[in-house]
Amino acid sequence: MGKDGKDAERVTTTLSRDQKLQLDRLAEREGVKVAWLVRRAVERFLDEANGGPQLPFEFKSGRHAQR
Repeated sequence: MGKDGKDAERVTTTLSRDQKLQLDRLAEREGVKVAWLVRRAVERFLDEANGGPQLPFEFKSGRHAQR
């Protein structure tokens, strides 16, 4: 998806308060937006579901998410 939002659709979901809090903390720690984390998580889930590569998240800080 480009920064201009072309070829994109908005999705709304409901998370538990704890899930949202954890996402907020992770985003703050890594210097990214929660939306970015969610998009990367969806990409990773779809890759795994389709038998594709299981690549680590790339944060601005260069650290990788740990399982």
